[in-house]
Amino acid sequence: MLSALTPNEKIAAMDILWRDLSATSTQIVSPDWHGDVLATRSQNPSSEPPLGLDAAFDDVRDRLDARRTQG
Repeated sequence: MLSALTPNEKIAAMDILWRDLSATSTQIVSPDWHGDVLATRSQNPSSEPPLGLDAAFDDVRDRLDARRTQG
């Protein structure tokens, strides 16, 4: 089913799922390792300036694209 979707359709589907999950986020329990990651990041903050949401999204997409091209 998913293999029949184009990349843009997959992103649209993911966006719909994310919006739905976000609307009921109090019902979602994060795994324990999330707390560990947050604690580590709080103790070792990045020296880079924070990115805005759009810039952060672009950065993640660029990193994923780079991984895909590296094989």
